[in-house]
Amino acid sequence: MALYYPVMAGKRKRETSKPPGASKKKVSSLRGRKSAVHDIKRFPIQDIHKLLETKFPGGTVKAEGAVYLTGILEYLAAEILELSVNVARDRTNGRSTGLKVTLEDMLQAIESDENIKELIDKVRKANNENKQ
Repeated sequence: MALYYPVMAGKRKRETSKPPGASKKKVSSLRGRKSAVHDIKRFPIQDIHKLLETKFPGGTVKAEGAVYLTGILEYLAAEILELSVNVARDRTNGRSTGLKVTLEDMLQAIESDENIKELIDKVRKANNENKQ
């Protein structure tokens, strides 16, 4: 499994309206470089709400809870992806031809960040306790 992350954002060009005899000089407008955080897809709030309802069938799950959880999941995914891109960039010695983020890059990024590693360890431990 690999994620592809474009290093350079594309240029968008627009033409100015000039008389037919004038030179056609193009004016480029750069959209600005996006980081991995901006390229991430949004998590579906309704699906997360349904997941919470199936996980806690006896209680009520408010829509706001699903929105907050979705925000947290998006933030964590963006952090892990950003760290993974940094690891992949270090692995390729900063070449800007295109970046391929592998599973190994993601695992190394998680292992290198103490807070994320601690969170993942707590989640694994809680899942193991629930299965027994």
